[in-house]
Amino acid sequence: MTDLTQSTQDVRAKDMRRTSLASSRRDLRLVLLLGVTVVVWLAFHFIFTDGFVLTPRNLSTLSVQMTVTAILAMGMTMLLIAREIDLSAGAVMALVMVLVFQFQITLGLSATSTVLLALAAGAVVGLLHGALRVWLLIPSFIITLAGFSWLRGVAYIIPDGQTLAGASDGFYRISNSEVPPIASAALIVLVAVPLVGRAGFRMLSTGEKPTLTRVMEVIQFALLLAFALGAAWAFYNHRGLPYPTLLLGVLAFGLHWLMQNTDFGRHVYAVGGNPEAAKRVGINVRLIVVLLFVFMGILTGFAAVVQASLLDAAPPGIGELLALNAISAAIIGGTNLFGGQGSIPGAVAGALLMASISNGLSLAGVNTFYQMVATGLILLAAVGVDSFTRRHEMRM
Repeated sequence: MTDLTQSTQDVRAKDMRRTSLASSRRDLRLVLLLGVTVVVWLAFHFIFTDGFVLTPRNLSTLSVQMTVTAILAMGMTMLLIAREIDLSAGAVMALVMVLVFQFQITLGLSATSTVLLALAAGAVVGLLHGALRVWLLIPSFIITLAGFSWLRGVAYIIPDGQTLAGASDGFYRISNSEVPPIASAALIVLVAVPLVGRAGFRMLSTGEKPTLTRVMEVIQFALLLAFALGAAWAFYNHRGLPYPTLLLGVLAFGLHWLMQNTDFGRHVYAVGGNPEAAKRVGINVRLIVVLLFVFMGILTGFAAVVQASLLDAAPPGIGELLALNAISAAIIGGTNLFGGQGSIPGAVAGALLMASISNGLSLAGVNTFYQMVATGLILLAAVGVDSFTRRHEMRM
C-alpha cells in the first residue's frame, strides 16, 4: 500500500513538473514573440520608414489590420491543439461576407440581425465539417481542402462573380468606429493593471528560481508595461480604440479563459495529447471535435463581419491565403502541429508579429512578393526553433 501511494505521488509530481515546464515554455515563447515584435517596430521606425511606424495613427491602423488574422488564428489554434485543421477559413469568410451583403441589400436587415446571420452561417459550415470528420472519418485536411474549393465557388455563384457593396450605416460602424480617446486610455489601464501587477509580483517574489526564469520575468514585466503604456498613448492620441481591436481583445480574453479554466479546454488539450487515452477516461472525443469546428465556424463568421464592415463590400475572391496566414500565426505563436500544445495569447502575438512585418514592409515600399517571402521565412524559423527546443527538452 505504501509503495502504491509513493508511486502515485511520484506520478503527480512528474505531471506537475511537466505542466510547469509547459507553462514556462509558453511564457518564454510569448516573451520572445513580443520582444521580436518590438525589435521589428524599432528597426522599421528608425531605419526603413523614417519614423512612420511608431506613430499613434499607424499603431491604431496596425491593430485593425491584424484583427481578422488573429480571430481566425485563435480558432485555428484550438483546432490544431486537438490535431485538426481548417484550410477553408478564407472561403468560408468570403461566402459569409457575400451572404451578409446579399441579405442586407435584398431584405434590409438591421446590423444586429446581420451579425447573427453571419455567426449562424459560419456555425452551420463548421457543424458540417465536424459531422463529416467524426461520422465519415474523413481527415479534416481533406474535408476543408474540398471546402476551400466548393465554398469559394458558392461565394462566386451567389453574386455572379460581382462585388456586392452598400451595407447599412449601423453595420458599417461596427469596424469603422472607435471608443472615445479618454475612455480608451482608461479601459486599457483598467485591463493592464492586474496583468502588469501580476507580472511584477512574480518578478519580485522570492524563492528558488533559475537565473533564466528571473530574467524572463523581468523582461515580461517590462514588455507588458511598455505595451500597456504604448497602447494607451496611441489610442488616446488617435481617435480612440477601434471597435475591431476591442472586439478582438474581448474574444481573446474569453477564449483564453475557456481553454485554461474549463473542462472543455482541458478536454481539448487531452484529445490533442492522446485521443485514445482521452476516450478511455470518458471524454467524448467526437463531441469535442464537432464543437471545435463549430467554434471555428463562428469565429470565421465573426471575422467576416469585421472584414465586410471594414471594406463596406464583399469581394468573393477575398482571403485566398487567409487560412494559411492563420495557421502561420498559430504556429509562430507556439502551437504544435501534432496537437496537445498551444495558447490563445500566443496566436494573437503571432498574428501581431506577422502584421507588424507586413505593415513595416508596406511602409518601406517593399513589393508584396517580398512580404510573402518574409512571412514564409519567419514561419520556417519559428518551427525550427520550436523543434530544436523540444529535442533539447527530451534529452534532459
